[in-house]
Amino acid sequence: MSYKISDSVAMRFIQIFQEAVLLGIDGADLMRQVRLIIDESQPDTVTLCPEYEKQVIEMHKKYLEDAEMLQSSKTEPIN
Repeated sequence: MSYKISDSVAMRFIQIFQEAVLLGIDGADLMRQVRLIIDESQPDTVTLCPEYEKQVIEMHKKYLEDAEMLQSSKTEPIN
């Protein structure tokens, strides 16, 4: 049987490309981390695993925290 990807999977793939370009990280590593399940409402479609989606949200929070920390360290005067 063949499967289609859901919109959420397609959007995550685009997001991974953006993260790789913006953050200078290996997109292949991020692609290998993607976890998919069969969509219960559409058995011919795979979608993101809920646990994986939570992991991505936490990863994005960490990216933002790191960016804020870098930004604040750049704006503090050097004594």
